[in-house]
Amino acid sequence: MKHSFKHITYIIIILAGYLGYSQEENSGFTQNSSINLTSAASTNIQSHGTSGYFYNPKRAIDGTEYLFDEWENKAVVYTKDNYKYSLKNINLNIKRNLFLTRLSKDSIFTFNMNGIDKIVVNNKVYKNIYSEKGRTICEVLFESDKFSILKSFYLHTVEGSPNPMINRVNDKIIRKNTFYVLKGESLIKFRFTKRKVLTLIDSDRIDATREYVKLKNLSFRKEKDVKQILNYNTSL
Repeated sequence: MKHSFKHITYIIIILAGYLGYSQEENSGFTQNSSINLTSAASTNIQSHGTSGYFYNPKRAIDGTEYLFDEWENKAVVYTKDNYKYSLKNINLNIKRNLFLTRLSKDSIFTFNMNGIDKIVVNNKVYKNIYSEKGRTICEVLFESDKFSILKSFYLHTVEGSPNPMINRVNDKIIRKNTFYVLKGESLIKFRFTKRKVLTLIDSDRIDATREYVKLKNLSFRKEKDVKQILNYNTSL
């Protein structure tokens, strides 16, 4: 059953397992049980999740633990009960593996992905992935009945140094990603190489795929090209 986009007049807040996430030392995310529903409704949100507030750490840190540099991102939230809702601001906290939307300058709404099928942000699909490694939110680069190609995100922190020769006083957060192949619940690291990509293609389609790659001047090492190659393969 399909439902059209709706103007939101209220928020459904379900207290999930996330009753509070505390960051170490001077930065934090804390559950706020006194959320103003009227204010929340004006942000055009309706989904499962919890409300809270956040504040900036006192210690200077370069970089961000969020996937997007800006919060103004067009998104569509698709729930498992076949509703969909549009948002104008959203971000993914890589460290906490959570999607959030801002309700005000210092107030946020945290999505509980248990009731959400997928979130499409700027035309890219993100899903809650379960495997033997646990739960993680990944960008879905390709998806079929046999396997999926996923991009997982993580953070690397480079510690600052008082040494003037290094010229890095503050700690620095660097966003990184890893690619995986998901088959069932088996999550395997994946590299974009010709040999690796061709192992995902049925043997009777390899020759046609090679010709297509040559004709379109594609590369087995580029993310966008591999997506195109795999989509072509499924069309054969």
